[in-house]
Amino acid sequence: MKIVNLRFEISTPWNYFKNLGWIHGRIGQYKFWELEHTYYAGSIVDVNLAWSHREDHAGFDFVFGLLGYGVHFCIRDSRHWNDRTGTWNKL
Repeated sequence: MKIVNLRFEISTPWNYFKNLGWIHGRIGQYKFWELEHTYYAGSIVDVNLAWSHREDHAGFDFVFGLLGYGVHFCIRDSRHWNDRTGTWNKL
């Protein structure tokens, strides 16, 4: 379930993408964080803030991009959500 999902984007027709770097780590038994730096020629402005709960890989996402360069930070759960039982499926 999406609790918050705010997005603003201005894009171009170009499609060149390059990953410029990525680091990640573990916070707890099932929580992970990632920080990514990218270049995408199709983006002029990109801002995204999302927070989800009770869905696959739920967590927090933040993206900020300007003139093609972007930073993405997230904290996510590695488990999948089971709608039938209302619990997490453990890996």
